Amino acid sequence: MLIGTGKSHGKIIIMGEHAVVYGYPAIALPLLSIPVIVQIKQSSEKYISSRYYAGTLKDIPETLSGIKVLINQLDEKLNHNNLSYTITIDSSLPIERGLGSSAAISAAIVDAFFDFFKVELKNSEQLSYINDSETVNHGKASGLDGVTVISDESILFSKDKPVERFSFSSSGFIIIADSGVKGKTKQTVAEVRDMYNKDEETIAPILEKLGDYTLEAYEALKSNNLAELGKTFNSANLLLSQLDLGSTETDRLIEAANKGGSLGSKITGGGKGGCIICLASDLRSAQKIRNELQLANAYQTWIQPLSIYEEETDID
Repeated sequence: MLIGTGKSHGKIIIMGEHAVVYGYPAIALPLLSIPVIVQIKQSSEKYISSRYYAGTLKDIPETLSGIKVLINQLDEKLNHNNLSYTITIDSSLPIERGLGSSAAISAAIVDAFFDFFKVELKNSEQLSYINDSETVNHGKASGLDGVTVISDESILFSKDKPVERFSFSSSGFIIIADSGVKGKTKQTVAEVRDMYNKDEETIAPILEKLGDYTLEAYEALKSNNLAELGKTFNSANLLLSQLDLGSTETDRLIEAANKGGSLGSKITGGGKGGCIICLASDLRSAQKIRNELQLANAYQTWIQPLSIYEEETDID
């Protein structure tokens, strides 16, 4: 029996969301401790099994249209003998929360298809497939999610520059809190674009400043200057709020995190729901912040060392 396996992981944007669409830099970290594993096995019909949907491929719902387009592309390219198969997706990533779920699933599906049909997969080819799927899901894709969900290093990304993968040593921790409300990336990307087209004089400087904060955050990470990094979190969140990307739920969580002693807090991803991220100087402080977030009814929380150590990541 033919079997193919693919693997990827989630991501979190530290700085630069939305601005990255306009050519400014962004920083993302891979969430190595939240993997996505896809397995393809030969079967009697084309079928998909996942927490999001279980059924035949032809009946995949509109909410998973990016995956449907991706599978059809891969099937047309690789399945010359018209084999039937079952695709099993194992993922703990919540969907539409800004944690890269759709990109990670796409990456693992591409990896699994090429493994199933025993064809060598080039990195550039995988990225192309991921970005095609992401464009269906969210509108014009920046490419940041695709790069990060198949990387085990931090990413400094700009659309028109080579991707910089970098590492750093930090004593800090990131707390991720899920508001329980689905993010609206496709909608918010379109809304920011509309704002930009209608009032470029106001919106362009906001996006440029978000790009500046990305570079400041990059330097703070490299020098382990957590106080400065926290300030950039807070400053960036104010600008993202000016772009109308906040929500009642994320605002409440940010207030709770700050009450718990966060060095800085901000929304992450598309906005109008999804997750926030907070910065703590050490694990004890991170746990205190998480307690406040849980009291504020955070749907789910994660604690991750700012430096990437898969074996030390704490998830609950």
